[in-house]
Amino acid sequence: MRSTLRALAVGALLFTGTALHAAPAEAAAMRPPGSGEACTCSVSQNGFEATAVCKNDNHHPIEFRAVTICGMSWDSTGDWVTVQPGKRRSSSGRCSQLGTGVGGVSADVRDL
Repeated sequence: MRSTLRALAVGALLFTGTALHAAPAEAAAMRPPGSGEACTCSVSQNGFEATAVCKNDNHHPIEFRAVTICGMSWDSTGDWVTVQPGKRRSSSGRCSQLGTGVGGVSADVRDL
């Protein structure tokens, strides 16, 4: 019994330590679009696909991805897309056909 409790305690500590070290790095880097980015979001006519298009007006490259909020199904994120200064790119997310479609779309941005 004691060895089982000890193993559970060690497992919990390892999981907590890993989660605390892994999550903040990406979370700290992501941000909403700022003054150097112009992002527009749209939903397709079928209502199940969303696209974010961002133009980079900064003097350094950025990355962004579409974040799609889906009704009655799992939310989705598009691929991270690198945008060079002065360029425009897009990222898309898709909701499951089993749900009610796109409820909202936004963009996560991070500096490179």
